[in-house]
Amino acid sequence: MRLLVEYDKIRFMKILYFGPISKKGQASIGGYEAANRKNIDSLLKRGVEVVEFPNPVINRHLGNFGKIAYIKLFFLPLSLWKYRHEKDVILHITPLYGNLLVPALFTVFVAKKLSIPVLVDIRAGSLIYYYQTKGKRYQRQMKEMLDMADMLTVEGSVYIQQIKSVIGVDKPTYYFPNLASVSNFPVINKPKDKFNILYFGRLTKAKGIDIVINAIKMLDDRFKLYVAGAFGSDCNEGMLNDDKIAYLGFLPPSELQQILSDMHFFIFPTRHIGEGQSNSLIEAMSAGLIPVVSAQGFNEEVTGNHGFVIPLDGTAVDYKNAILKLVSGDMAKMSAACQNHIREHHNVDVEITKLITIYRRLLCQ
Repeated sequence: MRLLVEYDKIRFMKILYFGPISKKGQASIGGYEAANRKNIDSLLKRGVEVVEFPNPVINRHLGNFGKIAYIKLFFLPLSLWKYRHEKDVILHITPLYGNLLVPALFTVFVAKKLSIPVLVDIRAGSLIYYYQTKGKRYQRQMKEMLDMADMLTVEGSVYIQQIKSVIGVDKPTYYFPNLASVSNFPVINKPKDKFNILYFGRLTKAKGIDIVINAIKMLDDRFKLYVAGAFGSDCNEGMLNDDKIAYLGFLPPSELQQILSDMHFFIFPTRHIGEGQSNSLIEAMSAGLIPVVSAQGFNEEVTGNHGFVIPLDGTAVDYKNAILKLVSGDMAKMSAACQNHIREHHNVDVEITKLITIYRRLLCQ
């Protein structure tokens, strides 16, 4: 009987999910979209009803005119009106809290006025940086948004204390990491006669693609670099014109999984100020890729003691040396350890169950 009651609580729960959300089965532009898509699919799989409210996508080819699309962010919250009398409805918002804090604040404000419980899900690694650098007005708006929330979830565990001590908001706050499906981890059977290095994600200098390119040029012919992702404004395909580099394009998840099985290392020298728990890093480690990453964002929290974490001022030489040192060790053992680490710390089956429990607590307040 108890199991039936728990099932009914899930069955009648409705999550209004706001944020950047990639379309099902399509490649994601960035980490926000990828994480939200995975979370939504996992909730649906467990019988939770989810209504998606994806952020509008900017047409960057139209320049500033293309940004008019973001006006839609102020109209999306008006869709909450139809849910004002429904029970067991929750607003789950993953705000883009940089230059788009105001529409996120407005969304939370509308939900509270309609008596809809609010979970603010803080993703990315720039929360405290922005809070300390964007001025008093920004600080007031950020504090107001977090204060209005009924509960908070955070991508980095360090935020739990920082939201209290730095921002001054004391709300129930839970650690909710980025996730990987661990039920079908690939069997590790990497090529033995060569070493494949992978970078996938947004191709920008902020993400360290220049360091990646320089590092592969310093390595000997046993190594080859594979690159997948969409180019940013400061990069182009011509940068990858080298016999030791193969550009794979902008891959959907299904094709990416096939590529991962042949890769040995994931290289990620990101300097991006908003770096959080990289979905690319988690996906790579779940396929047994050994990480060689920068000490930016929550990279070190994700990798644990696996692979190498290079200081932010690290150069291509440092990444080259790290890879050569790893090659001299027991790579099969290291690959298996990476998979086990993700299974223990980023397990979608464990963490989505925790998220559903948080939803239940929110509805019972």
